[in-house]
Order: sequence, then C-alpha cells, then structure tokens
Amino acid sequence: MANESDRWVSVNHTVFPVEGVAEVSALYVDTGHGNGSQPGQDYEILSRSAIRVFARSRVSTGTYFNAFPASYWQRYTAVRDVRLRVGLRGRGLLSVYKSSARGRSSAVASRSFEDESIEIDLPVRAFVDGGMYWFDVAAAEVDATVEDAEWLVPAAQDWTPGTVSIGITTFNRPSYCLNQIRTVGGYPDTVELIDRLNVVDQGTELVQDQPGFGDAAAALGEKLHLVRQPNLGGSGGFSRAMLETLRQGTSRYVLLLDDDAISEPEAIYRAVRFADFAVSPTIVGGGMLHLDDRAVLYTQGETWNYSKAWMAASAGTDYDHDFAEDTVRETPELHRRASADFNGWWMCLIPTAVIREIGLSLPVFLKFDDIEFSLRAGAHGYPTVCLPGVAVWHMAWHDKDPTRTWEEYFIHRNRWITAALHPGGKRAGILPVHSFLGDVKLLLMLQYSTVRLRHEALIDLLRGPEHLPGLLGTKQARLQKLRSEFSDARVVENIASLPPVRRTSRVWLGRITRPTNPLAALFLAARVGVRQLLVKESSGSRANPERIIAAPDNSWWRFADIDSALVTAPDGSGVAWYQRDRATMHRFLARSLRLHLLLAFTWPKLTKRYADALPHLVGEKAWGETFARIDDA
Repeated sequence: MANESDRWVSVNHTVFPVEGVAEVSALYVDTGHGNGSQPGQDYEILSRSAIRVFARSRVSTGTYFNAFPASYWQRYTAVRDVRLRVGLRGRGLLSVYKSSARGRSSAVASRSFEDESIEIDLPVRAFVDGGMYWFDVAAAEVDATVEDAEWLVPAAQDWTPGTVSIGITTFNRPSYCLNQIRTVGGYPDTVELIDRLNVVDQGTELVQDQPGFGDAAAALGEKLHLVRQPNLGGSGGFSRAMLETLRQGTSRYVLLLDDDAISEPEAIYRAVRFADFAVSPTIVGGGMLHLDDRAVLYTQGETWNYSKAWMAASAGTDYDHDFAEDTVRETPELHRRASADFNGWWMCLIPTAVIREIGLSLPVFLKFDDIEFSLRAGAHGYPTVCLPGVAVWHMAWHDKDPTRTWEEYFIHRNRWITAALHPGGKRAGILPVHSFLGDVKLLLMLQYSTVRLRHEALIDLLRGPEHLPGLLGTKQARLQKLRSEFSDARVVENIASLPPVRRTSRVWLGRITRPTNPLAALFLAARVGVRQLLVKESSGSRANPERIIAAPDNSWWRFADIDSALVTAPDGSGVAWYQRDRATMHRFLARSLRLHLLLAFTWPKLTKRYADALPHLVGEKAWGETFARIDDA
C-alpha cells in the first residue's frame, strides 16, 4: 500500500466531449445501448468534467478515453496503488469495476452517495497481462451528477513533475494548425505542463497570417514559439522541434504532434504523467482515431516485421476498431496489454534524455522516421508504450494510395534504410524478394511512374547515407518532375475531355475474374506477365481507354486483358490514363531484377555503412549544422 507520507498526484481526469459530434460519445460514455448511447436518453454532458445521469439511468466510464489502463501502469511503472476520487451530486450508486486480460469484469467496490465526494483506493497488482479499472454511476429516482472525477497515484514528497515542449510541424495547412494551437491552449491542465509550443512552419501559407491567430497565441503567451524554415518534411520539422527543446533545456519531454490532427487535450496530460512515473525513460505514444469516422480507432500500437521490413498491428489487436459497434466492455481483446515496437508521430511523447543519448530523427524527409527512431530507442533499452486513452484524430489512410504519389519514393527508400539500420540478420532475407514482387505487381498494373520512383529510391539507397542530408530540401521537386513524364501520374479533372471508352486490344486470356486463392493468383499473374512481355500493345489503346477502374477496385488483375484504362484518383478529383508500354515493361523489369540482386549481395556491407554513419546523421551537431546552413541561405 501507499505510504502515509506519500502525496497523491492526479494522472488521469475523467473527461467528456463538448463539441457536439454524436459519434464521439462512444469513446467517453457507455450506457449499454450501443449507438443509442447518445445524450438526451440516459445522460447530459454538462462540461468537460461533468455529466448528469438522468433518474433511473446508468452510465459507465468503461470506455476508450475514460477507463484507467491499470495493466500498463503495473508493467511500466512502480505504482501499485491508485485512488479514484469522484465528486457527486444527487443520489445514486457508484460502482467500480476491474477487468482481466480475458476481458472478464467484476465489481470491486460500491458506494451509495448523496451530494458528496467519494474516494476509493484500489490495488494495481493483478494486471500483468491486461485489465483496467472504471466506474459506473446509477442514479436513483432523481438525477445524479458527476461533477468531476480523477485517478490519482502516490508519489514521494520529493517527487517533481515533468514538463513538456510540444512540437508541431506544418506545411500549408494553416487552418488545421491553428486549430491545434487553440486546442492545446484551451485546456488549463495541459497548459500548466507546457514549457513551449514550437510550431515549425515550413510552408508559404503561414499560420500566423490566419484570422484568429492572435487570440489563440494570447492563450499561450510566451510559451508559443514560431520557427520558419523551408520544407524539410516531417523529419526536418520534428527534428527542429527536438533541437529547439534541447537548446531551451527546461523540458523533460518533447511531444510531437501532427498539424492536421484533432487532439484530445487530456491525452497530453496523461502521456506526461505516465512518463513521469515510468521506471525508465519511456516513449509514450498515442493511438490514431479516424478523423472522418470519429469512433473508429485505426491503431493502438504496431510492431515491426524485421524480415519484410514492414509494420503490423500489435499482437492481439486489429486495425480499425469501431467503438460505436463494439464497446470496450464488449471486446475482450481490448483488455489485454499490447506491446509495441513504435508509435506514429501523429502524437508521440519522447523523453529529452533519450534524444540526447540516441540522437534526433533520421534526415529522411518523411515516412519511417518515427519507426526507425523507436527501433533505435528500443535497441538502447528505452521502450515505446502506446497507452490506451491517449490518442488523436487523424486523417485516415483508407482514402490515400501513396503508391500513386511522390511519397512512394520516401516510403520505399526509408523502408530499406530502416531495414539496413535494424537488420533481422546478416543477410537481407526475404526483403529483396518482397520488394521485387512489389515492383512486378505495379508493372502489371501499368503504374510505371511508381516503379520509376521505387528504382530511384534504391539507387539513392545504394549511393550511401552521407547523401541523405543534402536531399532533404531538393528531392521532392525532382520526384514530381520524374512522375510527370508518365501518363499514369497525370490526373485529368475533366473526364469528358478524354476520348470515349472503347475496347481495342485482342482477348488473349479469356474472361478474367478475381483470383480466389494464392495458386490461382500466381497462375493468372504468370499469364498476364507473359502477355505484357511478349505481346505488343494495341495501337487503339493509345486513342481510346479500354476500361474505367474505380480507385477502390484498382487491382492488378483488372489490367490482365487490356492495354489501357482510366483509373480514378484516390481523392476522387479525376482520372489518370494508364497505358501499357511493352518497352518500358522490359526496361523496368530488368532494372528491378538488377537492383534487387545487387542489394541482396551487398547487404552486409551496406548495413555496416549505414550503421557507421548513423551518429553523424542524427546527432545534435549534425542537425544544428543543417539548420544553420538553411537559416543562412
């Protein structure tokens, strides 16, 4: 039990949404009615901290944002007791529940109340594999109100709370970024923890020029710090925020936050307090909720597959969990503690002590910088914890297709760089095969621009790590020029301006349908590959597209029997005219085979080369010199 001399520190406030988005309520309040759990039936939200429970109704805080993640506290901190404090008006029953790693719940305490504040001490000692605490409030024959509620943990008298500097990187999303500044500055509990909010503006449409910026800045006062620099991507922007924090020298943590995310400000408070009590410096990551489907959690932690150099959901979890359909209490797997290898930088708290020891981000512009950083930290003994109840809403991936943008270069190159710095063995394993087959698939889909970018990525990878800083501010423009040379990269907004759809190529393969199993897919891919390598494209396919393919249906087998198609853009803005070119197919396939064989044979030397260069790429001095050159330019 806690010592009598300990003081109790609030680490988790119970909060409620006040923005009026109905679907968000499922993340905060559960009445057992599923989607029917809306204000006006069983409860009314009065403020961020208060909720009225109507007479003869019951509400539960066994939800994503309001359950206390006891398992994570037991695993990563020395805390073994927690205190629930609830201020109540009216009459009713307060019940506290705990769950196990199997998702089974049981009541552990109950108190009848009438206009009083209740405190209940609970042990944090039986949650090694999973489990959480929460409380329910049942009103009697009159309404009951939760005025405020919080979870507290004991701390020694000489314990000192940590403070944080927040780093937001933005590029021509000034209105989104301004909303982030407003959100952070509008929550007093969070503002108290902040030493500085560093906004690294890399765009031409500046945040400071937005209407309402003055009022948002006033809420933060001298804590708001604007930094202007050219567009160096996420890695350049977030590294600038890291470096500014280190130079200021007052914050125990830096919290990286995407400009276009919507924050739950309480999550910032929880992340800082959890890190305060962690037994070793710990990266505390936040989950990603979908911005366009607010009750859906995209991920709460991911792991790294070293053989494929790709990510996967943490064991026991799935992508895209809908809390409006399946609540926390109804989903056993959500009660298990999930281990993670990394956390996306849409929201991620990093101890400054970790940055001083292992360095800043890789200078890779964007993509995989967050993955590589956590893998590097893990190799030094610093874990990444994706803490339930800590999250932001972020633009979903499901309406994006990075293989159809210039970003594919960075995804492919940085995936390989991450694999080189954190290899799964002395050899490259299945990565060259996996990457080569990715090229083949894209070639079968007539996405020649994407394959060209992927080859550019491997060429730059082989050039070596010393070239990476010099590419930060110049590579994106080069990539856009490369893509523009291919018809599949040019989106036409006015579809009516294009020739009508007309089938002109000969039918060589008969009727094509979606392969139903891996063997059928392999057989069809072989037939399609032979056709595209040996059969010259029809001249008519240059005059008329032969099919329209919607972005959600854009699969390789749909190109099996045609030589051109109009493929809609992922964002619905228009169409791109894909055209088969046998000569390009020959050239790109040969280059792909050559590059992947070279990587497979030179892998041991390449990994050593990158490992030796790492300290010179991520160190404070290296980044300081990079920014000094840019600031002086």
